Amino acid sequence: MAKTNNLAYDYAAYDSDESSMPKPKIKHKRNLKIQPKAAFAMKFIITGFISLALLSAFVFGRVELSEIYSEQSSLTEELAKLQDENMSLETELESRTSLAQVEEYAEEKLGLQKLDKSQIEYVEVESDSVAEVVETEDDNIFVSIKKWFASILEYFGA
Repeated sequence: MAKTNNLAYDYAAYDSDESSMPKPKIKHKRNLKIQPKAAFAMKFIITGFISLALLSAFVFGRVELSEIYSEQSSLTEELAKLQDENMSLETELESRTSLAQVEEYAEEKLGLQKLDKSQIEYVEVESDSVAEVVETEDDNIFVSIKKWFASILEYFGA
């Protein structure tokens, strides 16, 4: 304690040397702080793992992209082959369905022949064929309403 010159109180009895007093024993708890070298090593290892993970993800993405490109090229080649085959089949179909081929098939396989002018016969109709619509007398109110709506729809072109 600080020494004062106060005559009213005598602090001398209470003053003691702090160095003469025994220091209490403090049990040291385990120091959980990591040493600076160990902290640096730990940061280095964690950074290395993160870098390795990012590099692995990048390489994996590139591999997947390469596989997709190779699949696309193989599918493009297959499409080109199929388009060529389609063109050849279309030309074959056109050659088989040409007018000359159809006539030849009809004559040889089916035994058909072309018409001669002597085979044509004309038919005359004696009377004009005209159809008449006969109105029925059994129209009730619902049928007339239906016809009225039908005529309105017909007027509007529906």
